[in-house]
Amino acid sequence: MYSRILFAALILTMSCDSQPKVIVADEKSSNASQSVAPDIQKQENEEMSDDLHQVKAIEILNTDKYTYVNVSEKNEKFWIAVSKQKIIEGHTYYFRGGLKKSNFYSKEFDRTFDVVYLVSSIIDSEAHPGGSLENSVINENTTIVESKAKSNEQKIEGVIEIKDILKNANKFKDKKIIVSGVCVKANYQIMNRNWYHIQDNNKNDLTITSSDQIKVGDNVAFEGIVAVDKDFGAGYRYKVIVEDSKIKK
Repeated sequence: MYSRILFAALILTMSCDSQPKVIVADEKSSNASQSVAPDIQKQENEEMSDDLHQVKAIEILNTDKYTYVNVSEKNEKFWIAVSKQKIIEGHTYYFRGGLKKSNFYSKEFDRTFDVVYLVSSIIDSEAHPGGSLENSVINENTTIVESKAKSNEQKIEGVIEIKDILKNANKFKDKKIIVSGVCVKANYQIMNRNWYHIQDNNKNDLTITSSDQIKVGDNVAFEGIVAVDKDFGAGYRYKVIVEDSKIKK
């Protein structure tokens, strides 16, 4: 929901003569298609998936106000347009959402883009706190700490279930808690800490930061401080995250 509201507030909308317009958010709706200008609404628009997209910048074109970026995502290549900023060829970027514009003609470049996605914000993977979406490879100098909190092998007192932390985040805000789950994603040494996603049997997902090192598949218990509404910018906001965690044995 947060990313959709941000998208509605900041999205760029371009007319057929390549004269950009900035659209003011409709506070009554988080649907970007409802907040665009009336003349644009008549055109056939299609919103991109609100999932997190990881793309690589292939080609960059700048105008006075906007930056067009030809990107690749998996085996697909397409163009996105964002407010003018420094984009580095070859770098990996993340974004959410995007409004599709077909057969868009640009006077400045005298060319027609088959498809352009208007994107509200984009962030370099090197600046993203969670690092790459792919599981990072641990280097040869990394020591793996195997969790002793194996399910059905050891009971740890005081463990709070992930679902309860997510449901009652404000109750646990700024408090030290113990939580356990299976590590489903791991990114190592981003901003001098490791980033883990742990899940319970019902796939409730919680992000953990820690200096301790585990690997994907470990069933682990962590003790850390609950933070609420942690905002790292560019739409990357954690409603709940457990920071400065240590493995609880």
